[in-house]
Amino acid sequence: MPVPEKPEPGSNPDLFSNLRSFWGVLVAIFYTRLDLATTELKESGRHLAWLAVISLAALLVIVMTIFFLLFFLVVLFWDQRVVVLSAVLIVCVLTSVVLVLIARHMALASPKLLAQTLAELRRDVESLRPAPTESQTTEIKP
Repeated sequence: MPVPEKPEPGSNPDLFSNLRSFWGVLVAIFYTRLDLATTELKESGRHLAWLAVISLAALLVIVMTIFFLLFFLVVLFWDQRVVVLSAVLIVCVLTSVVLVLIARHMALASPKLLAQTLAELRRDVESLRPAPTESQTTEIKP
């Protein structure tokens, strides 16, 4: 039967287990934050893909509508072509401005990328900072 080694004086046999558990906690925190980041990136990608698909479909329908409306109005009011074309042009310009403003609002109102992950990391940093000691919090008054 082998004789167990005596611990060296001043060394703590639990030091390595404490370090191992500390690094295990850090790895678990990192894994959780990375998992949250990938979930947020996936949701943002899905949101952008749907936004692109819907925007392209809306653009196609708008262009077709404007074309057929223009064609219909020109045929309907053949005698007053200039007036009808001017009116259609004004409507198209106003519609374009409204659509650009809506698209701008959607782009600005989209959620910040990785906002939840950054908030969690900020909380982690705050919780890992050492608490101020009593000597640091008391001020010396002259």
